[in-house]
Amino acid sequence: MVLQSDRRWAISLDRFCMIMGSLLPAGIVAGNAGFESIIILVDMAWILRWVLLKENPLQKQIIIHPLILPWIFWFGTMIVSLLINGQEIGGWGHDIAFIRYLLFVVALIDISQRLPVQKYLIVGMGVGVVWAVINLLSAHIIGYDLFGRPLIRYAGKLKESARIAGLFAYVAPFFLGWAVSDKNMTTRRRIFIAVAGAFALVLVLQTNIRTTFLASAAGIAIYLIYFLYKKSRWTIVIPALFFAGIALIAKFWIPYFNDLSSIYDRIYIWKVALAMWQEHPLFGVGVGSFQDAYKSVAASGIVAPFVAPDGNIFSAPEAAHAHNFLLMLLACGGIAGFSMFVWLFVNAVRRMYRKPDGWRIGLISWPVVALLIGLTGWSVYSDWYQAVFAYFIVLAGCCDELRGPDPRHSEPGKRRCG
Repeated sequence: MVLQSDRRWAISLDRFCMIMGSLLPAGIVAGNAGFESIIILVDMAWILRWVLLKENPLQKQIIIHPLILPWIFWFGTMIVSLLINGQEIGGWGHDIAFIRYLLFVVALIDISQRLPVQKYLIVGMGVGVVWAVINLLSAHIIGYDLFGRPLIRYAGKLKESARIAGLFAYVAPFFLGWAVSDKNMTTRRRIFIAVAGAFALVLVLQTNIRTTFLASAAGIAIYLIYFLYKKSRWTIVIPALFFAGIALIAKFWIPYFNDLSSIYDRIYIWKVALAMWQEHPLFGVGVGSFQDAYKSVAASGIVAPFVAPDGNIFSAPEAAHAHNFLLMLLACGGIAGFSMFVWLFVNAVRRMYRKPDGWRIGLISWPVVALLIGLTGWSVYSDWYQAVFAYFIVLAGCCDELRGPDPRHSEPGKRRCG
């Protein structure tokens, strides 16, 4: 028998998880300690909730959820690959620890059956924008952000710049597309959301990372197709403003697009990653073993260096990841891991495009941004990027309107899962 006090604690833990989970964008901006702490706290609080209720947290409706079941199998392929290949530089714990992202997704999708998780996640993205702007301004004005980190960490393609670019490349089109597409939105709310999207886009642009700029621009451009499909009044206005903005930005960005050395370097990395998959076609080399396996294949000489049109030779002896998420999935997880991820990705896209109304309109840009960033960008196995991925998967999987009693009572109502 479950005590009434335990039920009250369970409801409080639900709310804690919802609020804490919504702060993940701000945690990603803050750094590894920030977002890792949030994920662990959500996981632990959700597990504690079910201990108090003396119930099985992995109920049938959660296990068979179209965004949870494939993730379980995807994680399973990581463990199988780990067992086959053994531990390398990352150690056994590195790959096993990926379960924390799975639990984060399971927890918030489960809680969305009882509480309006999606509302808090959307607000959380706005909080992330504000937090990033404040930190960036602090770094430029006094030379350090609010955590005492120097301005140099906001330059280049690593550290804070990488996390800001990777996160807000998704947030900018989400807010901007939603602001101009939702016919039922009040003018005041539309302005707030559009301003948040504009600041998110500026955050992407100031990093000077081409991949995220192009991905975010393509995410915004996808709404042109949406407007044409809906025969919206914005069909002419938005594309005109978009392409005018792109032309203006491109004028200042031409030097960045003319330098193709990083692309040539990636071509060689792609060739090595492909060779790694060919040697381990079914389950790959494992996630934690990627760097060691890469060095071994690169040093073996079986992959010829890439010769650029200008005569320069590219043959990177080391690489942290494949710089292409399809090749990374194949190299690390083989056909098995790749197939499970595609299953998850397709299910996510189907949910996002099934009924894009209200705030869900913002999600129609997600697949485009994810695919373009994946062409040359970060690995889906990178800690902070997997956190970004998990956040939007939760948004896609959140349940919709309440059905039944108010969740503040001892018997929370259920919500319709979209």
